[in-house]
Amino acid sequence: MADMTWKKKRMNKKDYEEQLRRHEERLQTAASDPMRLKYHLQPPMGWLNDPNGLCQKDGVYHIYHQYVPFYPELCSVFWGHMTTKDFIRYDVHEPVIYPDTDRDANGAYSGSAFLKDGTMYVYYTGNVRHTDQDYDYITGGREQNTLLVTSEDGFHFSEKRLLMKNEDYPSDLSLHVRDPKVFCENGRYYMIQGARDLEDHGSILLFESGDLIHWTYRLRFCTKTPFGYMWECPNYLRVDDQQFLIACPQEIRQDGNVTVKENGCGYFPLKYDFEGPEYELGEYRTLDFGFDFYAPQVFQDEAGRWILLGWMSTPDADYDCEVTMKNGWVHAMTVPRELYVNEKGRLCQRPLKELERMRRGISSGPFEAGTGFRSEVPVCFELKADLNHASADSGRSFALRLRESAVLRYADGILSLDLTGCGAGRTVREVRLKEVRELQILSDTISLEIFVNGGEEVFTTRIFDSMEGLQAEFLSDGCGGRMELYELIC
Repeated sequence: MADMTWKKKRMNKKDYEEQLRRHEERLQTAASDPMRLKYHLQPPMGWLNDPNGLCQKDGVYHIYHQYVPFYPELCSVFWGHMTTKDFIRYDVHEPVIYPDTDRDANGAYSGSAFLKDGTMYVYYTGNVRHTDQDYDYITGGREQNTLLVTSEDGFHFSEKRLLMKNEDYPSDLSLHVRDPKVFCENGRYYMIQGARDLEDHGSILLFESGDLIHWTYRLRFCTKTPFGYMWECPNYLRVDDQQFLIACPQEIRQDGNVTVKENGCGYFPLKYDFEGPEYELGEYRTLDFGFDFYAPQVFQDEAGRWILLGWMSTPDADYDCEVTMKNGWVHAMTVPRELYVNEKGRLCQRPLKELERMRRGISSGPFEAGTGFRSEVPVCFELKADLNHASADSGRSFALRLRESAVLRYADGILSLDLTGCGAGRTVREVRLKEVRELQILSDTISLEIFVNGGEEVFTTRIFDSMEGLQAEFLSDGCGGRMELYELIC
């Protein structure tokens, strides 16, 4: 979980239910907000961020997440809970983890779920901040406790068990160690956690266990030269026998693209046999170049698909992230995405196939100068475009106006998303591309998710326009193709 410095209050289930009664009017205000998203997960009220504990059990997908229901008055961090069977319709349940013990009094922070023999093992970071002195909360005043709860049904959980505390992590680390992710390789269990050392270098710690309870530190994954001061929300996955580490490095600088994000999210190709100390990290690649993407979590469902959900926001942004708070809620999840490896060995994302069931056909036509869709465009739509000859070598470019004033433009080998006309402080994000072959764009009331070249690159952003005068218009010539537009109804 992205570290938060709000004042937090320890709270149990009884306290939560009492506050819920007091906030009934806010709950109703949030539900009636016209900016509520139609097919994205969002909080009933208050603040939502990192997806946690994602898993499928007995055909039901469990989606837990960081939840601050009474934000900004009370900033206690819970684990919220939603379920779905089809990723179209969701049920919202009461929180499953409360910050109600001495080990997580200032927040039940991020973690993961691991299924074994019908039991769900849920690991998370219990955050504690001491206030008896003037601490910096980097080298003093903080506890980052690794806690375990178990469940047989995903709704009812055992008592909390402390597995690791500050003293159990390597001595050269700061007090920032969090976000456990557990998986199995070669018949052994492994846990990774994001970390920050005393020299402000980020890394991922690796622990090993034979029983999912007792853990031994093995090594840390890090780059040869420092890359960000903290790596949050780590994930490990093996797709088509290729290994990847996903992380959220904070305060990074990258070569090879024109976008610099203070708090990024990307992946490293990994080569590691989980035996000795030697491993190889490949070149870091950004997962999403948009304004609003952070803290994703991946899991493998019962069909063997690797599915990703991300937080549609980012910590410490210098643009507005709380536009909807006047109506009592803020933030949402991305659409669920399937991860796959393309012919280049790149880790790619595409909207989960189940989402196609929301499509209602509207129109199709050529993708050329002066064509587009205007009065008939709904706020919730999917646009697909196959392009010809848009490449740096050919010199052919295009511009696509979306909604009211967002512009997706490709010229001189740079694909840019321009939101300067949409308000809320978002300007331009860019990525270098040799060519643009295809686009898949999903619009919801206040969001855009743009998948480029089969999801090799992605832009995710929230967008705050009036939702009137909507359009999808091709503005410039130089390349051709074909467009399809669907209304999305759930």
